Amino acid sequence: MPFKNMPLMKAAAALSLAVAVAPAAPRMAMAADTLATCRAIGDATQRLACYDALAAAAATAPATPVASAAPANAPAAAPPVPEDPVARFGKEKLPRTEEQRAQDDAEQQEEMHSTVAKSVALSYRLFAVTLENGQTWVSKEALTFDPKPGDEVRVMHGLLGSYSMVVGRSRVVKATRIN
Repeated sequence: MPFKNMPLMKAAAALSLAVAVAPAAPRMAMAADTLATCRAIGDATQRLACYDALAAAAATAPATPVASAAPANAPAAAPPVPEDPVARFGKEKLPRTEEQRAQDDAEQQEEMHSTVAKSVALSYRLFAVTLENGQTWVSKEALTFDPKPGDEVRVMHGLLGSYSMVVGRSRVVKATRIN
């Protein structure tokens, strides 16, 4: 192969690459705009959730742009209804995907109030307490009295991802959610 044709071959390769990448250019511009939007978010957990949503959208996006089946003037789909904050309390300790965990962290409450629906005595004055909302919490420390149905329960965030629970007139004890 003669060397005088080398610049022509480089130009042809660059042109074929540009043609191959051209359909992805609008998506890349949109992704850059979305990255800039995520980067501008001040709260770290919300910023991470934004990046996770962008990564999930990129993973599920088709390889080539597809024309939308909906007309341009069609109303946008309704956003999903968020889960009740009380039902979500403590759920970040249950097995979840990273995306679900990031969403839960961004929407987390500091404490939850409910009442005892049922309690089961475990060994050493530990109890499994099922609340009215269906959650079950197990005390990690001995309670000073047996929880009865109808007793008020307050569960709070502790340090390093732990939880504290107060049942009725009991003292504050460490607890963990099991469902």
